Amino acid sequence: MIYEETYHYLLKHVSSTEFDTCLYSLLHSDWDGVIQSPLHMMANGVGTSEKYMKQIVRNFTSPKGELPQIFVPVQQDGEMLYKFNLGPTSNLGFNRKTDRYCKKYCFFYRDAFKGLTISAKRLLLMGAYRMSVSKSEEVIFDYQEIVSEPNPLFTRQRLLESIEAIYRAGLFDLVNISFTCKTFSKKEAVVFTFKEGTLEDFRENRAERAGLRRTIFDSGFTGHISDGVCMELERVGKYVFRSFLKDAKKADTPSETQKELLTLARFVYSQALKKFGKALQANKQLLTEPKQASAYLSTIVYNETLEQMAKYAHRAESIKSLLDREHFHKEISEKALGREVNYMEVSHHVEPIRLKFQQADFIHTILNGWCEDWLISRVKMVTEEVEAEGEISTTKKSHAQKRSALDYIISLRNDTYDQLDKLHALIGKFGNAAVAPSTQLYPFTKKKETIQSYFAILRERLDVISACSS
Repeated sequence: MIYEETYHYLLKHVSSTEFDTCLYSLLHSDWDGVIQSPLHMMANGVGTSEKYMKQIVRNFTSPKGELPQIFVPVQQDGEMLYKFNLGPTSNLGFNRKTDRYCKKYCFFYRDAFKGLTISAKRLLLMGAYRMSVSKSEEVIFDYQEIVSEPNPLFTRQRLLESIEAIYRAGLFDLVNISFTCKTFSKKEAVVFTFKEGTLEDFRENRAERAGLRRTIFDSGFTGHISDGVCMELERVGKYVFRSFLKDAKKADTPSETQKELLTLARFVYSQALKKFGKALQANKQLLTEPKQASAYLSTIVYNETLEQMAKYAHRAESIKSLLDREHFHKEISEKALGREVNYMEVSHHVEPIRLKFQQADFIHTILNGWCEDWLISRVKMVTEEVEAEGEISTTKKSHAQKRSALDYIISLRNDTYDQLDKLHALIGKFGNAAVAPSTQLYPFTKKKETIQSYFAILRERLDVISACSS
């Protein structure tokens, strides 16, 4: 989407080729806002030379006064890419239902549009933005909205020249721009009448899908992944991003913690896709069953998140062990300052460590809750399906379905135990020696007790279902 912040920037601060570069960036950015195109591909997509594109990138990566840095360099898999830094990404709070935006209409990417003057591009963007917000292919501007003081975007002469340039470029089949007079106010107005169907003639951003296919290909599976399967896998990814951030937003946590959660969500999703790709060779039936594919990926995501939960629990305990050594911090502070220090000065010295602990502990809590919610929802879904089936059928097929569902639940429980036991052993072997073993291993013990309690509560319910299927 062309967000409101991006819209206003394009109206005032870019050249014609920079305008096209921003539109290209919006079409090729992933969920994190990273443009998934190297420099030569960007130049080719925009329709300019690689040399000039490098100049634009230098300009966009250099902040100018109060203007934001448009491109933020990002190292990704050994390649220099750029994050488009105008407006929110879909992961950082953009709400399609309430926020104002302009769709990426197909005509923005036509050669005829790219050849327009910057004034003509801005005029068409104004019309397209209002069309998108109002959801009407006929929009009207008061003349003073376009030609106004101070610092007008258009003079009357420039406005007329821009309209002429649009028609001269062959875009008369797209839009008719005319002048009219409002009936009651008698004020002059400018009317944009777009061709019928333009409102829904927009381009989809497929950067994330291309990245998904590339990740699976790089993991060793060279077969085709259909759009249907990709869409289901993307739903899992979107859920990971949104659910990781949900509680963080409610708690109004610092932006650094939210960024850490976003980075973690990307890592978990990418790692899960790699493992999914490796498993596809032996599970090719998933390519014809999108729902099964997403369920399979979701289970991998659960195991990855469980592992990250353990790591953040260990990180939090390690930082806390350092934080609790008051005499150690007092000695460092006094050595640095060359004098005795009081409690407030020591507290100031350890504040960065305290913030690191709070972040690690908060993320551990988020991940721990996520794992519990995932497990409970998966078990609840299966048991409800089994009970519903039991109410309407007593056939042998129904009994087999119940038995299969019960086997799945038991398998899920046992797999979680195995995963926790493996993490328990790894932390016990490689964990921070400064942290007492009982403290290091407490999160695993607590997690296993929680799961055991949950399944104990379900035992009677499961036994009833099992009896029905025998």
